[in-house]
Amino acid sequence: MTLSRLHITMILGLAVIVWGLVLGIQGTAVTRAHLAPFSIVVGFLVLLATAFEHRLWRLRWIHGWIVKRPDLRGTWQIELISDSLYATDPIVCYMGVKQTLSTLQMHLMTRESESWLVADRIRSSPSEDGYQIVGVYTNQPHIQLRGERSEMHRGAMVLNTHSASFRPTTMTGEYWTDRGTSGRMNFNARVSYVSTRLDAAEQLFAHVTNSK
Repeated sequence: MTLSRLHITMILGLAVIVWGLVLGIQGTAVTRAHLAPFSIVVGFLVLLATAFEHRLWRLRWIHGWIVKRPDLRGTWQIELISDSLYATDPIVCYMGVKQTLSTLQMHLMTRESESWLVADRIRSSPSEDGYQIVGVYTNQPHIQLRGERSEMHRGAMVLNTHSASFRPTTMTGEYWTDRGTSGRMNFNARVSYVSTRLDAAEQLFAHVTNSK
């Protein structure tokens, strides 16, 4: 949950009341002058919370003790292996990931459909080496395929990070759908730019490959 100005004001206000009561019990006089910086302090904390939500959480040196959340941002190249009757070979697809401290958006792009994450949870991996991402998504096939070989559906997935706990370079996972299909996913490569279209993602990785 992102802390809003109202949340911060309420928390700080409660802290000030308790602090004032303790000082009063100890015999220290509390005047209106002591409350003058309140709005300034609230404004500073709002700016700090906003910076932490969008940028500061990514700092490597705070990972593991202040923040326990992997940095998954970017566009991933994925090998998808499905047990669907129409998927006889592994499929190369792409996933764009946008992320803040409290939010995660994952957008899977294939030749035939797109999927969007609608619920998620990030937790430590059961192996205690990396993280596990559990999510529920919706899938929308391209309109010309609906009624022929694919329909809109929902599914769930479990991903596991590898290689580095803070900014992993690979992930593996499994998924299941309400159509009775399932499959595996191998996240093999990532670039920092977030693509929102399949053709843009393909061009991006082609450029990366050619530049090596």
